[in-house]
Amino acid sequence: MLWPCALSYLIGTLPSGLLIGKAFGVDIRQQGSGNVGATNVARTVGKKAGIATLMFDIIKGIGAPLLVSSIGYPELTPHAAVCVVAGHCFSYPGLLRGGKGVATSLGAALYLAPSSAAGALLAFLCVYRGSKIVSLSSMLAVLVAPIMGFACGYSNRTIVALLLIAVIVCMRHYENIGRLLRGEEKPFSSRSST
Repeated sequence: MLWPCALSYLIGTLPSGLLIGKAFGVDIRQQGSGNVGATNVARTVGKKAGIATLMFDIIKGIGAPLLVSSIGYPELTPHAAVCVVAGHCFSYPGLLRGGKGVATSLGAALYLAPSSAAGALLAFLCVYRGSKIVSLSSMLAVLVAPIMGFACGYSNRTIVALLLIAVIVCMRHYENIGRLLRGEEKPFSSRSST
């Protein structure tokens, strides 16, 4: 049954950062990195807009697998989690670049594997506290999630879903990886361009 996965992808494509940016009179696609995720919104519009985008994207990540389960396809919730993150990261080719998928991944993990999400969030906070670099903290966090899933005894399907989500998120950070390797990645600062 493909349509629950397609529905999850479409939920992921909802451009929360773009809509919130426009509410503040800013086209987020033309500012900073051009990404529609919470980090770019916070940098270019402000922290309140960034937090609103973050919360909306987390809700997308929770909402897609929750909806798929509630309409009678609980076995497809890991697929829905991967698809909602993919939709957020790879939205409407030619129209939106999509975000990096971190907040949506957190939401998906909160639904699929709360203990994994907690471990990933803790990893994010620890790395961010030391580095102030969102991209590095985010990538390490999503890589921790499937490891925590395995350690906590979640199902193989859930662990594979968390692993696929980590791959998607790291793929979307390829530019950040290049900057990290060159020592050029900037620490997070509200209202500064990337």
